[in-house]
Formats: sequence, structure tokens, C-alpha cells
Amino acid sequence: MHFILKIAGLILSEISGVVVNQIFWVLLIVVFLLYKKSSNVEFAMLKTRLSLKDKMTSSLFNGFIGGLFGSFLVVLLGITIETYTPYSQGAFSSGITYIWIIAILLAMINVRYLCFSYAGGLVALISLIFGFPNVNVPGLMALVGILHLIESLLIWIDGHSFSVPIFVKKSGGKIVGGYIMNRMWPIPLVLTALAVPIGLGFSSISGETMPGWWPLLTQQHAFAYVMFFVPVVLGYGDVALTQSPEQRCRKSAYRLAVYSIILIMLSIIAARLQIFAFIAALFAPIAHEFLIITGKREEEEGKPLFDGSGDGICVLYAKENSPGREMNLEPGDRILTINNHVLYSENQLMEFLAAYPTYIWLDVRKADGSMKTLEWKNYREGIKSLGILIVPRNAGIYFEIDEGASPAVRLYNKFVKKNINISK
Repeated sequence: MHFILKIAGLILSEISGVVVNQIFWVLLIVVFLLYKKSSNVEFAMLKTRLSLKDKMTSSLFNGFIGGLFGSFLVVLLGITIETYTPYSQGAFSSGITYIWIIAILLAMINVRYLCFSYAGGLVALISLIFGFPNVNVPGLMALVGILHLIESLLIWIDGHSFSVPIFVKKSGGKIVGGYIMNRMWPIPLVLTALAVPIGLGFSSISGETMPGWWPLLTQQHAFAYVMFFVPVVLGYGDVALTQSPEQRCRKSAYRLAVYSIILIMLSIIAARLQIFAFIAALFAPIAHEFLIITGKREEEEGKPLFDGSGDGICVLYAKENSPGREMNLEPGDRILTINNHVLYSENQLMEFLAAYPTYIWLDVRKADGSMKTLEWKNYREGIKSLGILIVPRNAGIYFEIDEGASPAVRLYNKFVKKNINISK
């Protein structure tokens, strides 16, 4: 327990520097601007925008929790990416710099490649083959695994928050309902770096003597280690068409957690067997791409949960403090009748409510197939709306699942090709 408290104290001491870290504040501004831009979809679908303040507060709080969790694992395993020397003057995070550079270049091909799995795997492979950059490959791949483990935790507890209902046109032309999940978390992460030798038979970190078994991820037991703070942003973007946002997030989080644990285990073995360094470097991008492709295929080819066709009308969303929300109408529910009048379309529901009835009851088939009768009354003003979003049979506004042109192609079309056309 003393060892655990010692690590926690060291981590909290390093993370306290987040308030004066300029890069972290820049990342916060970027997250804010991205959230603000995504609110256009919210307004198009809901005629209102979700609270930016609530989004940022949630992202900051959960990101801080994720940062503590990840930093603890980093220090516990003794993950190091490179060596610190007195001449580095604190700038000993070049391994992270290489990853960011390659990640940005990959993002020019496809935005979803802005991920440490792809960039980290490439940096590791280049280092193993050419010897440059000089990074600790097992430590680098373990860090990638921990970052994704943090991400899986955040997806599980917060990935579905502020999800936005949308109408989606599938490849066959059919319109279905779904949800967009778009979350970002600024992460205050503490890393360790290998420093100068201090003697034999024990290791220390920031002046504290550590147990003899530490660190797990390297055989350098007679060295000192220093801790440093690195701000990171993790993000999650997905679409739920065949299941609720909560179910979709939990499935994604579970798969990502399994992937992360396997990658961390491969990294620990790689610290002792060189061949596993190559295996971990290849596993990181290939397995991650497999997870992305599998999840996308499930949503595109699976049976949609929010289908406008069939009997009754399908509920996609119930607004906050609306009669529908108070009646416990949930995404995926199908309203079959209102006051014993069979419903075939949203227009019928609107026509019925145009008379401002003071009392209504709905026969509803829940997503699990069970039947319920829900009631609502408003004797003073009458009921003019349920405050729900219905999946239409033919939507006027819809989105298509398409990754579109890469940023590099868009920049080429905007500047280079445009100039060529002008010159002609």
C-alpha cells in the first residue's frame, strides 16, 4: 500500500503542472472549437444545440480520471521511451514528437489515421529496422496500449454522452435512424524517462527508492528514472445504427480493452525477447484497423434498430423535459396506437395532437419486444407535442456513411487544381 500511495503522490505532483502547461490549454481550445463545429448537426436535427459548457466540463473531468489511471499504469510498469541526459534540458519527449509528425502525415490520407496505433507502429518498425529514431520500442508500444486502454475506459463511461440523433441513407438507399457519438478528452499523462546510473541493486524514480521487481518493462534495474508531463487528447467517433449508443459504446470499449491488454502483454514480453518487438509493432496498426473495419461493417450490414418502415412509428429521440421523455419513451420504441387509433406515420400523430387532447395513452412495443401502455395528461393546456423525433419513411435531411476524400485530396482540389484551372 505504501508503494501505491508513493506512486499516486508522485503522479499528482507532476499533473499539478497542467494548469500552467501552454500545450494543454491549446488542446482545450482545439477541443472546444471541434465541439462548437459539431453542434451544427445538433441544430439541424434538434433545432437546438447541446451545452458546450456541459460537454467541456464532462470531457475535462473524465479526461482527468483517465489521465490518473493511465499515468499510474505507466509508472507501475516503468514505461520509458527514451533516455534523459543533462543536455536534453527537459526536451526528452522526441519519441512522442515523431509519433505526432507521422500521425499528422497519415491524417492527410485519412482523418481516422490520426491515431497512435498507426503512427506508433510505424515509428517502432522504422526504429527496429533502421535504428532511427532511437526509441525504446517495447516502451513505445506499451504506451500505445495504455492510451487505448484509457480510451476504452472513457468510451465505456462517457462515449455515449451527448450523442446526436441522425437520419442515415444506407448504401441500398434506405433511410434509417441512428446516433453520432463524438467525444474528446484532454488527458494529463505522466511518463517516465531513463536517466543516469545511480548504483547497483535498486532503482529509483524522482529520488524515491522503488521495489526490487520494478520496473516490469525493462531490465535496467540499476538506473534512475525521471517523470515528466505530456498533454494528450483522445477521441471517439462512431455511429450507432443497429443498437443504442450505450450498447454500441460498451461493445467498442470491450473490444478496444482486449486489444490494449494484448498489446501491453506483447510489449512486456518484447522487453525480454526482441522478436516480440516486431510482433507488437505489427499488431498495433493491423489489429486496430481490423477493429475499425469490423465495427463499420456491423453497422452498415446489420439490422437497423431505428427503422421507419414496418408497423407503427419508430422513436429515435425524446427531448429533455418533454412529455415523451417523462413517459419513458426510449430510442427504438415503436408507438403502435394513440388512444386506440392505429398509427402508420408521424403525420397521423401530429394530426391527432393538433386537437390538443388533455389525456392520451400509447400502446408501445419496446425494443426488446415487450408491450407497454404509457399515459400522459395535461388538463390545463392540452397536449400539443410529445417532444420526440420519429424515424420517417422518407427523410428530407439525412447523412451518408462515407469517409469522403482525404484531406490531402481536398487541399489539392482547393489550391493546386484551382490554380491550374485559372491559368488555363
